Amino acid sequence: MNSSPLRIIVAAGGTGGDLFPAIAVIEQIQKLRSADVVLFGNPNRMEARVAPEHGFAFSPLSVRGYKGIRSLQSYALPFTIVHSTLRVIAHILSRKPHLALCAGSYISFPVALAARLCKIPVVSIESNALPGKANRKTAAYASLIIAAFEECKKFLPASAVANVRVVGNPIRTSLTSLPDRSTGAAAFGLDPSKPTLLVFGGSLGARSINTVIESAVQMFDSEGIQVLWQTGSSFTPPAQLPPGIHCIPFINDMASAYAACDMVVCRSGGGTVAELAVVAKPAVLVPYPYAANNEQEHNAKALENRGGAVMIHDAELAQKLLPTVLQILGDDERRSRMTSALQTMARPNAARDAAALILQMLATTSPSCSPS
Repeated sequence: MNSSPLRIIVAAGGTGGDLFPAIAVIEQIQKLRSADVVLFGNPNRMEARVAPEHGFAFSPLSVRGYKGIRSLQSYALPFTIVHSTLRVIAHILSRKPHLALCAGSYISFPVALAARLCKIPVVSIESNALPGKANRKTAAYASLIIAAFEECKKFLPASAVANVRVVGNPIRTSLTSLPDRSTGAAAFGLDPSKPTLLVFGGSLGARSINTVIESAVQMFDSEGIQVLWQTGSSFTPPAQLPPGIHCIPFINDMASAYAACDMVVCRSGGGTVAELAVVAKPAVLVPYPYAANNEQEHNAKALENRGGAVMIHDAELAQKLLPTVLQILGDDERRSRMTSALQTMARPNAARDAAALILQMLATTSPSCSPS
């Protein structure tokens, strides 16, 4: 193994769906060789906290996403892109990284552009069936595109398709081997003998899902259904909840949460649908309705079309969510079919396979990165 550290710059953040796949790949690379990592991101979002927790240096960038034609932030976007790109170029000239790993958020564009200008190999991670704007723009810069869905190819430039490798969406190692149900339930004070629903809206929560769940807590209790409910930090649940409703702002131990539940209600970000396939948990998916490219609906359809999930649009949530949940929880045979469908889609080794592809690519493009 080459003893010199691999120097990697990473562009990821805003949400866990962008951040955690990149971290999963880096962790697998670090199992094969030492690596020094600098993560570029928004200083006010979760990546600023998560990066040092994983031993990565953090470098803030001022660029923000496009907020629509009426937003002053949108008019400033060209200037912040130029400023951020110059900052990344300065870092590249100083630290001479071997690789830029871009996970698809708005931070990716200036990092990928700077890397391309400095002739640093770019690897893109595409977690969605419909690529986001940043990945569509940076696809032409990427030497390798790690994809979760075959469907993404038809939305990328023709020149980039040859560089796509569909290995699945990299997920956290902890989710590839769950604890048993009793252990998972004990982590949250749940009764493992009761039907259990896991509800979450991603790392930032989902107000529409929270509102429907809040209105139904007494009904769940009367039906003998436990609910493990991640609300996000911005939602305040009722002060008095039935004993079977377990409410928490953020779940750190998702492996135990998945192990404890029979089914899931959640958004359909790329990372989430990949996790659902690996842990094989039937789900009701509620695509985030304000996503710029509607990518979450494409992700949800991919699981629904294969029989592993049911998709409900945000506008229909109040009418359809509870009857759908009760029907699925009350039908063991249907859940078994959904579980089997998810198992056929699972890519538990996606992070490992992505890391191997990246190191293989570097070995052919940069002799200093090759194993000795």
